[in-house]
Parts: sequence; C-alpha cells; structure tokens
Amino acid sequence: MLASWIGPHITGQYDLTFVPVALPTALVRALLPAEWQRDDAFLTPEELAGHGVDLPVLEGKQWVCIEAGKQLNSGVSLPLGRRSFLEAKLEIPFLRHPEKQDNLPFTFKQTMLFSSRLIQFSAAHLTGLRSHHVVCITTEDSFEAMDFMKVTVNGEAAVPEGQRWTEDLARKVMTGWWVGDNTGHAATKFVMSTVTPPHPRPQLSVRLNLPAFTQLPLDKAKELCAGTLDLEENGWVELAAAGFAMSEQTKMEVVSLASL
Repeated sequence: MLASWIGPHITGQYDLTFVPVALPTALVRALLPAEWQRDDAFLTPEELAGHGVDLPVLEGKQWVCIEAGKQLNSGVSLPLGRRSFLEAKLEIPFLRHPEKQDNLPFTFKQTMLFSSRLIQFSAAHLTGLRSHHVVCITTEDSFEAMDFMKVTVNGEAAVPEGQRWTEDLARKVMTGWWVGDNTGHAATKFVMSTVTPPHPRPQLSVRLNLPAFTQLPLDKAKELCAGTLDLEENGWVELAAAGFAMSEQTKMEVVSLASL
C-alpha cells in the first residue's frame, strides 16, 4: 500500500486517554476477522512474558484498548499536509498474527473514528483501516464519538488494583506492531517520544455500542455477552475502567510482515 512509502513522513502530536477494558472472550473474538479467530489467536501469559509483557489475566475475558483524543498538526510535511482532528479507536492487543509462525505480539486496530472526513478517507484507503467519520464531542472530563463510544471521568468507578494496567503495558500497545482489516502484508508501528509525563486516570466510565463495533445483530451481541456483561436494550454497555492521560510525539514506521 502507499502507506509503506508515505508512512515514514507522517508525524504529529497525539494527546489522548488510553483505556483498557476487559470483555468476554467470545465477544472479542467476534470483533476480529475470520482468519484471526483461531483458538490460539490470543497469546498466552507465558508467550507474552517472553516479550516482557505482564498482562492481568481475567477468567473468560480478553482485553481491548480504547484510545480517545486529539491529533495535533499531524500528517506529512507538505502544503496542506498537516491537520488537527479528533480521533478515537478500539483495538485488540497481544494477538498472534495468522501469517506468522512465531509469537510476536500484534495489535489489531478494529475500528477508527475521526472528526475529519479527509482523515477518515485516508485511513481507509491509505493505511487500510476500518474507519468512520463521526461527530466527536469533548469536554475537560469526557470524550464522545457519537453512536460508538464515550469515555468519562467518573469518581464512582472502581477498578481492582490487580486489573489496572501499568504505564509500561499501555506504552507497549501504543508502540507495538499493528495491522487492520486491509493492511495486507504490511505492519506498522509508531515511534513515540513523551511530551508530558502520563497521568493516571484511575476512575473512568467507558460506554461502548457493541453492535456498532461487532457489526452483528443486537440479539447476537447479547448472546455473546450472556452471563458476563449486562447489555442495555439498545446494545450499549457501561464499564468501570482505569487508564492514562498521555501526550506523545509520533512518527509512523511501516515494514513488510516478512521482515519481522
């Protein structure tokens, strides 16, 4: 794809909230394309330990990550090549790539949400990611990508200490290799440098529209969550979460899968 040529020229600043949430394994598997839904898709704790990853393990659940924030002056250094825009995403970390025989962790970027139509088009056709143009509403304490998700500071949210991620774990996801629906035989990562130190956000509320992300009928989404998550009648779910507010300078790096 063109991303392999233009990728190294894409830089910017990303101010965001990074939030991991645990969802039922069956639901997370349904968020992935068919070729990724193998029994060994999720790397084991032992395999992850070999890459310095100490991931909290929850029975019957897998982690997904939410990123929501603003890209500042991001793009290529050409006339009109840089823009600022709001962005949110749902991604599934620490997966085994179906085309790789080893256990190198990959993140699958499942859905990208942008306030800019131009950036949404570029993400879909340049980098091959499933993406949508959405209305984004932000306040000092919240980020909403309408019809998909909302992240809010919530003083009543409670996340057990053993289920909270470390800053290092969050950074491994943000700087690790990732792919998406139509990225082909390429893999991408972001080289990051910290603008301001990460700030823990220990009390967050995350609302997700599960049918919108899974592209499944409401009844099927409810079936996948039966006994583990209480979905609202419209398919939304609300989860207590803990994460980090982060600000990073970013530079994109694109390579062939065969080189990894």
